[in-house]
Amino acid sequence: MLENRRVLVVDDTPTIHEDFRKILQVVEPADPSLRDDEAFLFGAETHTPSPTAFELHSAFQGEEAIETIRAARQAQQPYALAFVDMRMPPGLDGVQTIERLWKDDPDLQVVLCTAYSDYSWMEVLNRLEVRDRLLILKKPFDAVEVFQLANALTTKWALYRQAALKMDELEEAVRVRTQQLSDANIVVQNSPVILYRLRGDPTFPLVYISHNITQLGHDPQALIAAPDWAHRLIHADDLLKVGEARARVLDRTASGASIEFRMRTANGEWRWMENRYVPIRNADGQLMEVEGILIDITERKAADERVARLARTDALTELANRSTFMDRLNHAFAAARRGASPFAVLYLDLDEFKPINDAMGHAAGDALLLAVARRLLDCTRETDLVARLGGDEFAILQSEIAEPANAGQLAAKINYALSRPFDINGSEVTISVSIGIAAYEASCRDAQMLLAQADRALYRSKEEGRNRFHFHSDELDQDVQERVRLAEELRGAIDGDQLELQYQPQIELGSMTIVGMEALVRWRHPRRGLLPPSAFLPIAERSGSIIPLGRWVLDHACAQLRSWRDAGLTIPLMALNLSLAQLQRGDELLRDVANAVDKWKLAPADLEFDVTEAILSQLKWTHSDVLPRLRNLGVGIAIDNFGAEYSAFDYVRAYRINHLKIAQSFINRSSESAASAATVNAIMSFAREVGVGVIAQGVETEEQRSLLEQASAESWAQGFHFSEAVSAGDAARLLRAGRIQPEVKLPHLSSSRRSLSIGK
Repeated sequence: MLENRRVLVVDDTPTIHEDFRKILQVVEPADPSLRDDEAFLFGAETHTPSPTAFELHSAFQGEEAIETIRAARQAQQPYALAFVDMRMPPGLDGVQTIERLWKDDPDLQVVLCTAYSDYSWMEVLNRLEVRDRLLILKKPFDAVEVFQLANALTTKWALYRQAALKMDELEEAVRVRTQQLSDANIVVQNSPVILYRLRGDPTFPLVYISHNITQLGHDPQALIAAPDWAHRLIHADDLLKVGEARARVLDRTASGASIEFRMRTANGEWRWMENRYVPIRNADGQLMEVEGILIDITERKAADERVARLARTDALTELANRSTFMDRLNHAFAAARRGASPFAVLYLDLDEFKPINDAMGHAAGDALLLAVARRLLDCTRETDLVARLGGDEFAILQSEIAEPANAGQLAAKINYALSRPFDINGSEVTISVSIGIAAYEASCRDAQMLLAQADRALYRSKEEGRNRFHFHSDELDQDVQERVRLAEELRGAIDGDQLELQYQPQIELGSMTIVGMEALVRWRHPRRGLLPPSAFLPIAERSGSIIPLGRWVLDHACAQLRSWRDAGLTIPLMALNLSLAQLQRGDELLRDVANAVDKWKLAPADLEFDVTEAILSQLKWTHSDVLPRLRNLGVGIAIDNFGAEYSAFDYVRAYRINHLKIAQSFINRSSESAASAATVNAIMSFAREVGVGVIAQGVETEEQRSLLEQASAESWAQGFHFSEAVSAGDAARLLRAGRIQPEVKLPHLSSSRRSLSIGK
């Protein structure tokens, strides 16, 4: 950290200057024999050299102080702090002096020293605008108070200067990058490829777009100046998938993303564009910007559609035929190579179709194939492609899957749907289907190889008894089969008394008192024992079970809070986590929260919901008003894992945030890295200035706790150093004690700390 201990004392009384030197500088006795007397009387030398000695200078009138400050700035040796007397006749008084000093050095920290004043305090504060660089010290002085003020304010000057330097470096990097792109614009302005750049903060503002956007009738500068530029350009039906593609760029392992969407021209027409995102990160992996490439593919899409209309469908079922399926498969494979969402191929073969066709005739066989086609379409989404490859063979191109388990869930759904009896010409017919699955992987050579893998997996399903599905990989097959089973079991677990909540206390650093509890969900699985959230929350989010699961957590956490209060235990706050899926159902979530607090006779302010920066970004992108509505209801909002991806300072005021939960990665490094410690201090300083609380996450050592307490004793913290997540009974014992003693630990209950995600 930068260090500046230069202090200017401005006072018309020489003895005051001597007093400051005695307090802030080491004063050696004039007579060396006095040191011997002090040692004899007090047993040690009283003048121990200070590790933080100050460099003191004097000015006896306001004008002299102004000249001194001005000369110091010109010599690039600015003062960090000035102690200024209020009355210094016959020249400028203290208020006039400070106004002039700040004109020459806006960064100067000031202490106004006074016994009495010619102004009222309201006049002083109005004149000086109650700035955060001014403190008032009333005479007579207390030596300890003067020393602490000098130490704190010179340190504050250094922290602010360091932050300013970092911001200057960032602005210079942005300026250079903008100039580079401006130069490149000359090359690309007549190209069909449109280049643009987004700043890598949560709102992803547009900071550059190439001049050739004018080919579509748009003014580049007007788009850059418009906060809703994306909503002006992108078709409303495509906004969600564009947002999801952009969200994939937030993943530190992602090299890019690709998406197709419709863009509006200035005359209201729509053009199909292929959009490619490329994330730009710094050495620490933080997202600095996103570079984008837009390619107009309208003519190509139209040509593809014309070709498809000629020979894309199966004559019997009107599903896609083999040729169409292979075209789409090749296209999906190429898009995935460029960063588009992964996909899966499901290869289907009807079991025992030939005997039915032979026994009932070809007309009945065709009717059965038509009925199968309808059920397959009912099982799939509009974005999926269902094809008949020939005979009783079908294939499905499942687009935009988050993980291979999604393909397993679709296969299980199809197995069930086709196992139900069919009514064919008044006769009940029962069949089953065998399915082979191959999910896209970067190691796959081409689309034909992917289809061959699905074919081999289908053969395995036939060999092992039919009416089942398999993946091409044994390892993947076992993993997905277990995930599909877990997804089915989780739906029963929510109503089957298999879930439980554990609670991790949040404490105030200065007093070590418990100020809140964070509710964390666990699944006591009948076969696998106690499961941490990491084992089932991703499945819940992708299967849709996260909505009833989140409602269960909310209800049981409120019930427990009511129980503790009825038992006379004091707990100011219950913290819960929200998923993006819950927030996207804004009206439903608001009803659930209102019903829960009413049911358990709580106040909305008893609850605080954690949301991540990535979720905030998605809500901003979709113009969701759910967080302001939650705040109007009265509940608190905390930004979880703050600073891990970017520091969403602009959201703090916009959403009236109650707490910033500092990311555990910063806490872990704070005792070893000066930069991380400075970041934590900067976040705490910002929070104090805007009146927002701070919660340090994942505190694991006494050294971390001590550093945090020194930075802000009134801040909160949670982590294994204080207590892991414990049962409701153990949490009650902690609440009865009221305070946490880190050296006294409750028995270990769980090594997992993942909370109800919900976005974590």
